[in-house]
Amino acid sequence: MFESLQLKHKVDKAAYEAEEPLLRERLIDNQLELLEKPTFPVIVLLTGMDALGRGAAAKQLLSWLDPRHVRPYAMMRPSEEELERPRMWRFWRALPPKGQVGLFLNAWYEGPTREYFLGNIKRGQFRDHIEENLRFEELLAHEGALFLKFLFLLPKEQSLKGVEESRKGRTGAWKLSRDEVEIAEQFAKNYKKTISAVEELVTATSRTHAPWIPLPSADARYRDLTIGRTLADAIEERLKASKRPLSMGGTSAMVGDTGANVLDSLDLNKSLTRETYRARLKQARNRLTRTTLSKKFEKRALVALFEGNDAAGKGGSIRRVVEALDPRMVQVVPIAAPSDEEKAQPYLWRFWRHMPRLGHITIFDRSWYGRVLVERVEKFCSEADWMRAYEEIRAFESEMSDYGIIVVKFWLAIDKKEQLRRFKEREAVGYKRYKITNEDWRNRKKWAAYTQAVHDMVERTSTSRVPWTLVEANDKYHARVKVLETINERLKESL
Repeated sequence: MFESLQLKHKVDKAAYEAEEPLLRERLIDNQLELLEKPTFPVIVLLTGMDALGRGAAAKQLLSWLDPRHVRPYAMMRPSEEELERPRMWRFWRALPPKGQVGLFLNAWYEGPTREYFLGNIKRGQFRDHIEENLRFEELLAHEGALFLKFLFLLPKEQSLKGVEESRKGRTGAWKLSRDEVEIAEQFAKNYKKTISAVEELVTATSRTHAPWIPLPSADARYRDLTIGRTLADAIEERLKASKRPLSMGGTSAMVGDTGANVLDSLDLNKSLTRETYRARLKQARNRLTRTTLSKKFEKRALVALFEGNDAAGKGGSIRRVVEALDPRMVQVVPIAAPSDEEKAQPYLWRFWRHMPRLGHITIFDRSWYGRVLVERVEKFCSEADWMRAYEEIRAFESEMSDYGIIVVKFWLAIDKKEQLRRFKEREAVGYKRYKITNEDWRNRKKWAAYTQAVHDMVERTSTSRVPWTLVEANDKYHARVKVLETINERLKESL
């Protein structure tokens, strides 16, 4: 693939000095316009064979742009905190908001490629990581992100020279870590194998929404001007576009009213006596306490999410779960309308950042399913967005499960008569009045639409690894006990 690519392009000093100030002006103008119209983020990925060149190029780009609106990230081996969460967690946290530029060195391709090259992971594991990367980029591109993935390429003699300079400390302002020097040396000494691995990576991961840009980087002036021109051209083209940049096809099957509904099978009359409730609740809570404090749980994590009809008792069920847990291990994340910070990021960003560490628990009071529920019914997003969300959610939950997070999903269901009774009770009781809002009454008028959305959600996102649990919640005693006992059973199966 790269045999015919000229790796020794050069730009003379006079040509560079003539173009550089004009290019710098273009980039600043583009950056200012991007800030004024923050409709998409720019993600610049610098990776490849030239570790020193990547650092120098990032330094040059930061000098051309306003660095206050650029987020540079140089990531090598994950920290202890990062190792205790899914692999992509640290990259989600580092994403730039709309209107800004993210400058990534040693990013999501670096670890899997290095480990595969060194023989530390097998081909199947490498392909799994690549698929994970592709899903990540596709999701961000659907959200509007502009990708520029520069692949740095060096001739063999230049690679060896760079390693030697690194070992002697002749690297200017950019210093390589010991890991970077060692891997650069391996790449240079095994040049043919390196080129083969890079070609395999490019073939597997170049897409129209995030293509690779091969960059001969032996000559610094050519390297920097090429990056600057490409970035300026891409931002200008995107700013001129009047429509969303990415069209990647629709969902193969449309979602619609089939007449059947999974909620119809629930027996909402299920109930427990007060005595039975107290006995089973105590037993279930004690069991949950023991399990989450056990040695086995230290190497796993738990995510429990609660969805349901308004006034279905999500808060009460969550409270009973939390009472059984060590407060140092658990956080409860209430999900409401997104903040300005969250609106500037991809939809799943605000959920990714709350992923628990190993041995910890995160409980979501409402969740990422808002996109296929309230956002769908209230038309807060396009049909293409919520149709696409089913697949994105399955992939998100699969990544959690692959890492070892146990995901438990509850839908608490009540009927319209019981909901009306609870609404009126909340209005009448002073300390419950805060629980009822005008929005609750508006949602009630769209009961049929929400019921259909719930059916589609369960049907399309309940998998063998991360199934939905439908909870009959007309009786709060029954609902609370079922939630606790379900969590206990899932933990038993998984541990």
